[in-house]
Amino acid sequence: MASLLSILKRLKLRHFLFALLLIAGIVPLAFSSFLVIRQNREILETQEKGYLTRSTQFLSQELDQHLSSTRRQLMQLGQSLVAIPSKSEMAEKLRQPWVQEYLREFLSTDPTLVGLRVLGTDGVGPYMAAIRQSPSLRTQLDEAFGESEEKAAVVYRFLTLEETADPVAVLAVPITDSSGQPQLFVEGVTRLRRMETLFQQEARGEVSVFLIDNQGGILWGGEATEEMRRAVRRSRLVRDFVQTPLNMTQEYSVVSDGSEERMLGRVGPVEEAGWGVVVQRPAAIALAAVQEMVFNTAVSTAVLIAFALGIAVAAARGVSRPIQELADTTHQIAAGNFGQRVELGVASQEIRELADDFNRMSDHVRSHVEQLKRAAQINRDLFVGSMRSFVAAIDAKDPYTRGHSERVATYSRTISKFLGLSEEDSHQIWVGALLHDVGKIGIEDQILTKVDRLTDAEYDVMKQHTVIGAQIMSRIEQLKEMLPAIRWHHEAWNGEGYPDGLHGAQIPLSARIVAVADTFDAITTTRPYQKAYDTAFAVETISKLAGKRFDVDVVSAFHRAFEAGQIRKRETPLPVAAAEVKAAVAS
Repeated sequence: MASLLSILKRLKLRHFLFALLLIAGIVPLAFSSFLVIRQNREILETQEKGYLTRSTQFLSQELDQHLSSTRRQLMQLGQSLVAIPSKSEMAEKLRQPWVQEYLREFLSTDPTLVGLRVLGTDGVGPYMAAIRQSPSLRTQLDEAFGESEEKAAVVYRFLTLEETADPVAVLAVPITDSSGQPQLFVEGVTRLRRMETLFQQEARGEVSVFLIDNQGGILWGGEATEEMRRAVRRSRLVRDFVQTPLNMTQEYSVVSDGSEERMLGRVGPVEEAGWGVVVQRPAAIALAAVQEMVFNTAVSTAVLIAFALGIAVAAARGVSRPIQELADTTHQIAAGNFGQRVELGVASQEIRELADDFNRMSDHVRSHVEQLKRAAQINRDLFVGSMRSFVAAIDAKDPYTRGHSERVATYSRTISKFLGLSEEDSHQIWVGALLHDVGKIGIEDQILTKVDRLTDAEYDVMKQHTVIGAQIMSRIEQLKEMLPAIRWHHEAWNGEGYPDGLHGAQIPLSARIVAVADTFDAITTTRPYQKAYDTAFAVETISKLAGKRFDVDVVSAFHRAFEAGQIRKRETPLPVAAAEVKAAVAS
C-alpha cells in the first residue's frame, strides 16, 4: 500500500487521466456506438417522425382554430355595424359616440381580444384597446389595413408587444356588400398566450418550435438563439415549405455555434394565416430513446466496465479528494472568504504544486483586498466629509436654513427605503439631496438672506440655483448620477415647476423624492417670511399636493415613513395660524 501511495504521489496527472479515460470511456463508447447506430437508424427515424407529426399537427391546429375563431368574431362585428340602421354615411356613422361604446362592450366579451379598430374606406375610424398602442403596433395595424384594402382579403400579421413581450396577431377583415365592394374594415389584436404556452410546453429538452410566415421568416422562436433562427430559416425544410405549404418531414443540417448538426424536422401549415409551425429535434437525440441501444450498450461494455472498475475506484479515491478540496477552497474565496488555504494529504505532484501556489496567491489576495478596503473607506469618508463641509458652508450663509440640506438628505434616504429602493440607490439619492441647494452659492447674499418676500425678478434669480448647482457638480464625474436631484428637485408633477417644466414620469425619481423631503423641511422650519408649522400640517399639505406637485407613489412612501416614526422633526415648531397656509405651500 505504501508503494502504491508513493507511485500516486509521483504520477503525472495527464498520464493518469489519459489511461482512465481510454480504459473506462473511449473504448466501450466507440465499440457500442458502432453497433447501435448501424442497427437502430430505421427505428430512430420512425419514432421521431411519429412524435414530430403529432406535435406539429396539434400546435398548428390549435393556432389555426384560434385565428379562425377571431376572424369570425371580427366579421360578425363588422356585419353588425353595417346592419345597424343609420341615416348617415358609413364614415359619419363610425364617428358617432355609440360606436366607441359598442366596441368597448365587444372587447370585454373576449379576454384574448385586446384591441379593435374599425375603419371606413377612407382609412378613418375609432380604436379601442386594453393595451397601449405602441408605434410598432400602430405600424402593423396600418400596414395590415393597406394590404387588406389592396387585396380585398383577410390579412394576418404577427407582433411581439414591446411592453409585455406577449405575442399577438393583428387581423384586418374587410366587410363587403353584396357586390363584393368593401364597406368598412375591422381590425383586431388578439393575444396568443395559449399559443406561446403550448409552444413552450412542446419545446422541452432538445425539441425546438418555431412559427414561420409564408416567406420563411421566423415570427416566433421561443428562447432559440439568433444563430439557430437563421439556420432554421435557411434550412431545406423551410425552403420547401415556402414553395409548397404542405405537411412534410425532412432530415437536414443546421450550423449553430460553429458546428454542423443534423436535425429531424416537421412543418405543418396554419391554413388560416398562411403560416407554418416547425418542430425539430437533433437526430442524434433519438439514439438515447431506443431501447435496443441500451441493451447493446450494456452487453458490449459490461466486460470492459468490469475490467476497468477496480482501477477506476482506486484511482478516483486518490485523485478526486484533493481536487475536491481545492475546488471547495476556491468556492470559498470566490464567495469573498479570502485567505483560505488548501491542506492536502495524498495527491499527485501537479496538484500539490498547484495547492502551494494557490495558498500563496490566496495570502496575497487577502492582503491586497484588505488594503483596498481601507483605502476605499478613507476615500469615501473624505469625500462625504468634504461634501458635508461644503454644504454646511452654503447653509451657513442663511441662518434660517442652517442644517436644511442635512435634514433633507436624511428625509430623502428614509423615503427611498420605504419605496423599496436598494441601499446603493438610497445612498445616491442621499448624496443628491445633500447637494440639492449647492447652486445657492451663486446667488447674491442680498437675495438669499432677504427678510421680506422676494420680488418676481428676485425670485427668477433665486430659481437659477438649480441650474447653477447642476453646472457646478457636472464637472465631477462621480456625481453624474446625483445631477437629476440637484437640477430638477423643484419640478412639479403637473409640469408647472422649474427650471425645465418637466412633468410626470419625465422627472427623475431622485428629484421627485427630494422635492417631497425639501417641502417637508421648508414647512416645518422657521423662515424669514413664515414661522415653522407643526408636522401634522406639513403632512396634510404634502398630501393635498399629491398628483399636482408631487408623485403619488413618493407621497405614499413618505406617509408610511412618517407613520412608522422614521420621519419626524427634532425641533418643536412654533404654533402658527391657519392664515399662513398659502405661504407654506408657496415656499
